[in-house]
Formats: sequence, structure tokens, C-alpha cells
Amino acid sequence: METVHSIMIIKKGKKFLNYYDERWKTYFFPNIKGNDIEEIKRIYGTSKVKYIFDKIHDKYSVSHGIMRTYHHYFFEIDTQIEGEYFTLDELLEIPEVKEKNEDVINFLKEYYNIK
Repeated sequence: METVHSIMIIKKGKKFLNYYDERWKTYFFPNIKGNDIEEIKRIYGTSKVKYIFDKIHDKYSVSHGIMRTYHHYFFEIDTQIEGEYFTLDELLEIPEVKEKNEDVINFLKEYYNIK
């Protein structure tokens, strides 16, 4: 069974919006369970939402203590939101981010052709 999440990509130049999650003690890209583009438009108050790609991959679930299959959908949102913005390399310099979210960051590095 796949675990489906949508990951929102909100950029300022070469930096990406992230938020600090207290439960996980790390930064994440904004996300929701599922992949309903209409819900994303409603949440962010914009129709400027673009599906860019999706990835299915297996990953160890820290919270469940098992390997799980994740299906991540990636959406670019053309909006400006106050918050913390990082380059992808800056995110990978944070040990907790690297441990818990390196796969997602590498998907984005590949998509945006960032070396």
C-alpha cells in the first residue's frame, strides 16, 4: 500500500520554502496527505498550481519502524508566503533534514538540474 503525499514547491529565486516541524525536529517542504490539486488551490488561495512530477519509492518510516512505499506528487505554487527559504544544498547541510528528507531533496535537485 502506498502512502500518498503532495509536496508544495514555493520558491524565491533559488531558495525553497520550508517549515520547521516540532514533531519531527526538522524542516520539511509544505505538504498534505493525498494529491487533490483543488484542495491545494483552496489551501494556498491561488489557481497558480502546477503539477511538475511524481515519484514512487521505498523508504524506511521512522515513525512506523518499517519500510513503506511512498508516492510523492510535486506541485509548484506561484505565490509568496512568509517563512524560511533555503537552497537545496543548505537543507542538506542540516543533519536532521539530510537524514529524514534527502530523497525528496535529491528528486528536486534532479528536476531543477541542480548539481
